[in-house]
Amino acid sequence: MDEALPEFVPLEEVLAEGVDRAAVGKAKSAALRLLKAKDRTPVALAERLRKKEFDEAVVAHVIARLEAVGLLDERATAGRLVRAELRKSAAAERLLRMKLRKAGVSDGVASEVIAEELKAVDLVAKVEAEARRWLERRPGLETEVAKRRLAGRLARRGFGGDVVWGVVDRVVGERG
Repeated sequence: MDEALPEFVPLEEVLAEGVDRAAVGKAKSAALRLLKAKDRTPVALAERLRKKEFDEAVVAHVIARLEAVGLLDERATAGRLVRAELRKSAAAERLLRMKLRKAGVSDGVASEVIAEELKAVDLVAKVEAEARRWLERRPGLETEVAKRRLAGRLARRGFGGDVVWGVVDRVVGERG
């Protein structure tokens, strides 16, 4: 290993010309508090710092520094968001993409993360199990009403018509 490791450069030494040290310190403290409260993407964190009326140069500096030290990682945050959503309930790629876009994740990263996370999940089996549980909690529901309501619920989770009606017909048909 002939390559020398890069030297650690303290935050104060890398300030661009005209950037106020005190403002950077306050923005950094605010960013760390925001990250402690909730997992955020760089875009979402920058937006929150701008709402706190920090200068654009200060926001850009703090975001870059947090990314450089590994405290802010768009891909890791997107992965955690997708896994949390899938733990909560079965969700189609369309719904996951919408939630990631709302969180400020870029489309490229969102596509990669969603594809990676959905590989590990048998979505149709998970949807069927969820549909069965939903029907079990509504024993007196007429067949047509149950089909309509269950189809609406699955559609709101982002599933297309082919998956929705396939699962609905199968699960409601089992009930009799």
